[in-house]
Amino acid sequence: MESVFHISGYAVENQVKFATCTLLGVALTWWNGHVRTLGHDAAYAMTWEILKKKLIDKYCPKGETKKLEIKLLNLKVKANDVGGYTQRFQELALMCIKFISNENEKVDKYISGLPDNINGNVMSARPKTLDDAIELANDLMDQKLRTYAERQAENKRKLDNNNQAQQQLLKKQNLVQAYAVGTGEKKPYGGSKPLCPKCNYHHDGEYAPKCTNCKKSVT
Repeated sequence: MESVFHISGYAVENQVKFATCTLLGVALTWWNGHVRTLGHDAAYAMTWEILKKKLIDKYCPKGETKKLEIKLLNLKVKANDVGGYTQRFQELALMCIKFISNENEKVDKYISGLPDNINGNVMSARPKTLDDAIELANDLMDQKLRTYAERQAENKRKLDNNNQAQQQLLKKQNLVQAYAVGTGEKKPYGGSKPLCPKCNYHHDGEYAPKCTNCKKSVT
């Protein structure tokens, strides 16, 4: 509701008039009875803060309020979602006005729920208002996420380049092997026996022709 007041530029004296126009069901019935009891002028002369407290006292029993205070106490940022944390914090803060009764307490509680990667920076900046703390927390988290994304992209680029280089090397090796097989390339003889000019093989002694049937040397 405060956000609507701020965006719409409602004057303080018109805030209660606008807020009560949004009431429905039993809440509207309660307000109409309240106006009849106090009178129109007296009812609409109260401030928004007083009306908000009356609504909380009426529709938020102490037991329920205590549960909300515990939720606010344990509220933390999850998965670096500062936006979601901020929204939930503001919702609970509206209902737990006794738990965090002034701006300093709101700021301290908000900062305590921030993750370690930005908590210290926000705290050292000593924001004066909750809005200042929220803006700073969002800016810092955006920087962290942007840096993380850039680092991930750089690591992926290096990995892709390395894989590409390995694939090119493997293709080159396969090409060399395929060429060697295709050309019938043989390994050079590394022994000590002389090359026979008749059979073109390395062996000791004179060349002895072989029988074409039994393949034995003919002496």
